[in-house]
Amino acid sequence: MLLKALENENYLKDLTIRMAHHSTAIEGNTLTQDQTASIILDGFIPSHTNEREFFEVRNYRFVIPKILEFYQQNLQNNQKLNTNQIKELHSIVMDNLIENKGQFKVIPNLIVGANFETSKPYLVPTHLQEMLNNLDYQINSAKDDDQKLEAILQSHFHFEKIHPFNDGNGRVGRLIMFYFCIENNITPFVIQKEQKSLYISILRESNLTEFKKLAKDLQEIELNRLQIFLSQQKEKQIRKSFKR
Repeated sequence: MLLKALENENYLKDLTIRMAHHSTAIEGNTLTQDQTASIILDGFIPSHTNEREFFEVRNYRFVIPKILEFYQQNLQNNQKLNTNQIKELHSIVMDNLIENKGQFKVIPNLIVGANFETSKPYLVPTHLQEMLNNLDYQINSAKDDDQKLEAILQSHFHFEKIHPFNDGNGRVGRLIMFYFCIENNITPFVIQKEQKSLYISILRESNLTEFKKLAKDLQEIELNRLQIFLSQQKEKQIRKSFKR
Protein backbone atom coordinates (compact mmCIF):
# COMPACT_ATOMS: atom_id res chain seq x y z
CA MET A 1 0.00 0.00 0.00
CA LEU A 2 2.79 2.44 0.89
CA LEU A 3 4.58 2.24 -2.45
CA LYS A 4 1.26 2.58 -4.26
CA ALA A 5 0.48 5.68 -2.20
CA LEU A 6 3.83 7.24 -3.08
CA GLU A 7 2.73 7.07 -6.71
CA ASN A 8 -0.34 9.12 -5.81
CA GLU A 9 0.53 12.68 -6.77
CA ASN A 10 -1.83 14.32 -4.29
CA TYR A 11 -0.67 12.23 -1.35
CA LEU A 12 2.96 12.93 -2.20
CA LYS A 13 2.30 16.68 -2.35
CA ASP A 14 0.44 16.52 0.95
CA LEU A 15 3.25 14.55 2.58
CA THR A 16 5.88 16.94 1.24
CA ILE A 17 4.04 19.98 2.62
CA ARG A 18 3.60 18.44 6.05
CA MET A 19 7.19 17.22 6.25
CA ALA A 20 8.48 20.63 5.17
CA HIS A 21 6.28 22.50 7.62
CA HIS A 22 6.78 20.37 10.71
CA SER A 23 10.44 19.49 10.26
CA THR A 24 11.47 23.11 9.72
CA ALA A 25 9.14 24.33 12.48
CA ILE A 26 10.94 22.01 14.90
CA GLU A 27 14.09 23.94 13.97
CA GLY A 28 12.40 27.33 14.52
CA ASN A 29 10.74 28.18 11.18
CA THR A 30 7.63 30.32 11.79
CA LEU A 31 5.77 29.85 8.48
CA THR A 32 2.32 28.31 8.77
CA GLN A 33 1.34 25.11 6.99
CA ASP A 34 -0.84 27.14 4.61
CA GLN A 35 2.12 29.38 3.76
CA THR A 36 4.29 26.32 3.27
CA ALA A 37 1.69 24.87 0.89
CA SER A 38 1.64 28.11 -1.12
CA ILE A 39 5.42 27.99 -1.51
CA ILE A 40 5.65 24.31 -2.45
CA LEU A 41 2.54 24.03 -4.62
CA ASP A 42 2.41 27.44 -6.28
CA GLY A 43 5.89 28.91 -5.88
CA PHE A 44 4.12 31.83 -4.19
CA ILE A 45 6.05 33.82 -1.62
CA PRO A 46 3.72 35.07 1.15
CA SER A 47 4.20 38.73 2.05
CA HIS A 48 6.82 39.56 4.69
CA THR A 49 8.35 36.06 4.36
CA ASN A 50 11.86 35.79 5.71
CA GLU A 51 14.23 34.66 2.93
CA ARG A 52 15.80 31.93 5.03
CA GLU A 53 12.42 30.54 6.09
CA PHE A 54 11.30 30.53 2.46
CA PHE A 55 14.25 28.40 1.33
CA GLU A 56 13.97 26.11 4.36
CA VAL A 57 10.52 24.93 3.27
CA ARG A 58 10.96 25.31 -0.50
CA ASN A 59 13.89 22.91 -0.52
CA TYR A 60 11.61 20.04 0.48
CA ARG A 61 9.99 20.34 -2.94
CA PHE A 62 13.21 18.90 -4.36
CA VAL A 63 14.51 16.68 -1.57
CA ILE A 64 11.50 14.31 -1.35
CA PRO A 65 11.70 13.39 -5.08
CA LYS A 66 15.44 12.82 -4.60
CA ILE A 67 14.77 10.38 -1.76
CA LEU A 68 12.36 8.45 -3.99
CA GLU A 69 14.95 8.52 -6.77
CA PHE A 70 17.61 7.11 -4.43
CA TYR A 71 15.20 4.39 -3.35
CA GLN A 72 14.54 3.31 -6.94
CA GLN A 73 18.24 3.45 -7.87
CA ASN A 74 19.33 1.46 -4.84
CA LEU A 75 16.57 -1.10 -5.36
CA GLN A 76 17.52 -1.65 -8.99
CA ASN A 77 21.23 -1.89 -8.21
CA ASN A 78 20.76 -3.94 -5.03
CA GLN A 79 22.51 -1.22 -3.03
CA LYS A 80 21.88 0.57 0.24
CA LEU A 81 21.76 4.24 1.14
CA ASN A 82 25.35 5.49 1.30
CA THR A 83 27.23 8.45 2.76
CA ASN A 84 27.46 10.24 -0.58
CA GLN A 85 23.69 10.09 -0.96
CA ILE A 86 23.28 11.46 2.56
CA LYS A 87 25.56 14.35 1.66
CA GLU A 88 23.49 14.99 -1.46
CA LEU A 89 20.30 15.10 0.62
CA HIS A 90 21.99 17.64 2.88
CA SER A 91 23.06 19.68 -0.15
CA ILE A 92 19.45 19.91 -1.35
CA VAL A 93 17.75 20.56 1.98
CA MET A 94 20.33 23.22 2.93
CA ASP A 95 20.48 24.89 -0.51
CA ASN A 96 20.72 28.69 -0.25
CA LEU A 97 21.10 28.35 3.52
CA ILE A 98 24.77 27.56 4.16
CA GLU A 99 27.93 27.72 2.06
CA ASN A 100 29.20 24.23 2.88
CA LYS A 101 26.02 22.38 1.94
CA GLY A 102 26.63 18.70 1.22
CA GLN A 103 29.92 18.67 3.11
CA PHE A 104 30.71 17.04 6.42
CA LYS A 105 31.77 19.32 9.26
CA VAL A 106 35.44 20.31 9.43
CA ILE A 107 35.33 21.80 12.92
CA PRO A 108 33.85 20.15 16.03
CA ASN A 109 30.25 20.94 16.96
CA LEU A 110 28.16 20.51 20.08
CA ILE A 111 24.49 19.92 20.86
CA VAL A 112 23.36 22.48 23.42
CA GLY A 113 22.83 20.84 26.80
CA ALA A 114 23.95 17.38 25.64
CA ASN A 115 26.02 15.26 28.04
CA PHE A 116 28.10 13.75 25.23
CA GLU A 117 30.46 14.95 22.53
CA THR A 118 29.53 14.56 18.87
CA SER A 119 31.85 12.69 16.52
CA LYS A 120 35.11 14.43 15.75
CA PRO A 121 35.21 15.68 12.13
CA TYR A 122 37.83 13.19 10.96
CA LEU A 123 35.73 10.31 12.34
CA VAL A 124 32.42 11.31 10.73
CA PRO A 125 32.73 9.18 7.54
CA THR A 126 33.69 6.10 9.57
CA HIS A 127 31.02 6.56 12.23
CA LEU A 128 28.33 7.24 9.64
CA GLN A 129 29.22 4.14 7.64
CA GLU A 130 29.22 2.10 10.85
CA MET A 131 25.74 3.43 11.62
CA LEU A 132 24.50 2.39 8.17
CA ASN A 133 26.12 -1.04 8.44
CA ASN A 134 24.65 -1.61 11.89
CA LEU A 135 21.20 -0.58 10.73
CA ASP A 136 21.41 -2.93 7.76
CA TYR A 137 22.37 -5.79 10.11
CA GLN A 138 19.53 -4.99 12.51
CA ILE A 139 17.00 -4.78 9.68
CA ASN A 140 18.12 -8.11 8.24
CA SER A 141 17.91 -9.69 11.70
CA ALA A 142 14.48 -8.26 12.48
CA LYS A 143 11.61 -10.69 12.88
CA ASP A 144 8.85 -8.21 12.09
CA ASP A 145 8.09 -4.58 11.21
CA ASP A 146 8.14 -3.57 14.88
CA GLN A 147 11.77 -4.62 15.20
CA LYS A 148 12.60 -2.89 11.92
CA LEU A 149 11.01 0.29 13.21
CA GLU A 150 13.05 0.04 16.42
CA ALA A 151 16.23 -0.30 14.38
CA ILE A 152 15.37 2.78 12.30
CA LEU A 153 14.61 4.82 15.42
CA GLN A 154 17.82 3.67 17.09
CA SER A 155 19.78 4.73 14.02
CA HIS A 156 18.31 8.23 14.41
CA PHE A 157 19.87 8.42 17.87
CA HIS A 158 23.20 7.39 16.36
CA PHE A 159 22.97 9.91 13.52
CA GLU A 160 22.22 12.82 15.82
CA LYS A 161 25.10 11.84 18.11
CA ILE A 162 27.45 11.79 15.12
CA HIS A 163 26.05 15.20 14.05
CA PRO A 164 27.94 15.00 10.72
CA PHE A 165 27.10 18.49 9.42
CA ASN A 166 27.59 21.90 10.93
CA ASP A 167 23.86 22.62 10.42
CA GLY A 168 20.77 20.75 9.23
CA ASN A 169 21.41 17.52 11.14
CA GLY A 170 17.89 17.25 12.51
CA ARG A 171 16.25 17.76 9.13
CA VAL A 172 18.55 15.29 7.38
CA GLY A 173 18.20 12.78 10.19
CA ARG A 174 14.41 12.81 9.88
CA LEU A 175 14.67 12.48 6.09
CA ILE A 176 16.88 9.43 6.52
CA MET A 177 14.25 7.81 8.76
CA PHE A 178 11.71 8.51 6.02
CA TYR A 179 13.97 6.84 3.46
CA PHE A 180 14.41 3.69 5.55
CA CYS A 181 10.68 3.43 6.19
CA ILE A 182 10.11 3.46 2.42
CA GLU A 183 12.91 0.97 1.80
CA ASN A 184 11.37 -1.45 4.29
CA ASN A 185 7.75 -0.82 3.26
CA ILE A 186 6.93 0.61 6.67
CA THR A 187 4.41 3.42 7.06
CA PRO A 188 6.43 6.65 7.42
CA PHE A 189 5.65 9.23 10.08
CA VAL A 190 5.88 13.00 10.38
CA ILE A 191 6.99 14.30 13.77
CA GLN A 192 4.78 17.31 14.35
CA LYS A 193 5.90 20.66 15.68
CA GLU A 194 3.52 20.30 18.63
CA GLN A 195 5.59 17.29 19.71
CA LYS A 196 8.91 19.14 19.61
CA SER A 197 9.46 19.11 23.38
CA LEU A 198 8.70 15.40 23.63
CA TYR A 199 10.88 14.63 20.61
CA ILE A 200 13.83 16.62 21.98
CA SER A 201 13.46 14.93 25.37
CA ILE A 202 13.44 11.51 23.67
CA LEU A 203 16.63 12.39 21.78
CA ARG A 204 18.39 13.68 24.90
CA GLU A 205 17.62 10.50 26.81
CA SER A 206 17.89 8.11 23.84
CA ASN A 207 14.53 6.80 25.03
CA LEU A 208 13.69 4.12 22.48
CA THR A 209 10.50 3.04 24.27
CA GLU A 210 8.96 6.53 24.12
CA PHE A 211 10.25 7.09 20.59
CA LYS A 212 8.60 3.91 19.38
CA LYS A 213 5.32 4.87 21.06
CA LEU A 214 5.43 8.29 19.40
CA ALA A 215 6.30 6.80 16.01
CA LYS A 216 3.53 4.20 16.20
CA ASP A 217 0.94 6.87 17.04
CA LEU A 218 2.13 8.99 14.12
CA GLN A 219 2.09 5.99 11.80
CA GLU A 220 -1.61 5.52 12.56
CA ILE A 221 -2.29 9.13 11.62
CA GLU A 222 -0.28 8.74 8.42
CA LEU A 223 -1.94 5.46 7.50
CA ASN A 224 -5.42 6.99 7.85
CA ARG A 225 -4.40 9.92 5.67
CA LEU A 226 -2.79 7.62 3.13
CA GLN A 227 -5.93 5.48 2.88
CA ILE A 228 -8.11 8.54 2.25
CA PHE A 229 -5.97 9.61 -0.69
CA LEU A 230 -6.01 6.11 -2.15
CA SER A 231 -9.79 5.95 -1.74
CA GLN A 232 -10.18 9.27 -3.53
CA GLN A 233 -8.02 8.00 -6.36
CA LYS A 234 -10.05 4.80 -6.65
CA GLU A 235 -13.31 6.79 -6.69
CA LYS A 236 -11.99 9.00 -9.50
CA GLN A 237 -11.02 5.92 -11.51
CA ILE A 238 -14.50 4.45 -11.06
CA ARG A 239 -16.21 7.66 -12.13
CA LYS A 240 -13.90 7.88 -15.12
CA SER A 241 -14.73 4.32 -16.20
CA PHE A 242 -18.48 5.10 -16.13
CA LYS A 243 -17.97 8.07 -18.44
CA ARG A 244 -16.48 5.91 -21.17
